[in-house]
Amino acid sequence: MHPRTKITLFLFGLILTFISCGKVYDLNGHDWEPETPMSDSVFNREIYIRNYGDNLPAGHNPLDAMDPMLFSLERFSSINLFYKTTERWDLSFSGIFRSNIGVNNGRTAGIGYGSSAVAEIAVLDTPYSKVTHVPENLLFQAPGEIGLDAQGTISYQMGHVIYTFGGNFVRPDKVTGYDENDPVASQEANQYRHMLYCLSEDLIKTFPKAKNLQGKPLRPRTLIIKTARGNYVKLETQSIYKGITDPLQMRRGYEVPIYAFRYMVIKADEARFGFVARKQSLTVNMSNNSVTVGKEKL
Repeated sequence: MHPRTKITLFLFGLILTFISCGKVYDLNGHDWEPETPMSDSVFNREIYIRNYGDNLPAGHNPLDAMDPMLFSLERFSSINLFYKTTERWDLSFSGIFRSNIGVNNGRTAGIGYGSSAVAEIAVLDTPYSKVTHVPENLLFQAPGEIGLDAQGTISYQMGHVIYTFGGNFVRPDKVTGYDENDPVASQEANQYRHMLYCLSEDLIKTFPKAKNLQGKPLRPRTLIIKTARGNYVKLETQSIYKGITDPLQMRRGYEVPIYAFRYMVIKADEARFGFVARKQSLTVNMSNNSVTVGKEKL
């Protein structure tokens, strides 16, 4: 047998071996993950994500504080960091406590630069439940970086989360004992200092009298997102504390940043979220990879 023929047969056999193992590797030895097929069932329904950032698979977990977490809204799943320059993901969570939310746009400088993704993001000063359509002439950003809101800082930027610094302007009653010479009181107060609260409808309803650093009532925020493939999403972040969505239970001591958020996806040509979801909700718990159809189970 000719030497070239032997080499060809060997390579063909090697390929068959990889296929039979259900794995495909590139020249660098990377184990390529098959892309999860998208279904029309993702559209026009409430999707609740619980504990995003917990139990991330190998390759999905940030290596350091500078690395992002990547998420696909249309497949409600975490994405391997190897796919930064593909259209597989829509959102990136980065920065301090991963509180900066960016999007995947291959035409602008950012994490996804060089891909075919077209994602954009904007923030509305509107409760999530009141957003029924994509506003006309909405000023989108790409790649975005929606982070701390001006309500908790001295800036003028709208964001999805507030930081209370050394006090707590959401729950001032919880930090009154910090300067006292009572170690028990100080320990209790420390659990509510340096808090991050997502500006959700639940937060505003729970603490209707809360005021920001400028002395004005807190306002809820809703993110409007164009996905990497061009569909639309309305999204509300709810918590960064693992296992906690009730604002009354939020305090330091829980693992962070472990996100809870809810959203709805609509097709690009629809641009209307509707007044009522058309399908039963989905709750995806990232801690145990479970999906619940119907009423959310906390």
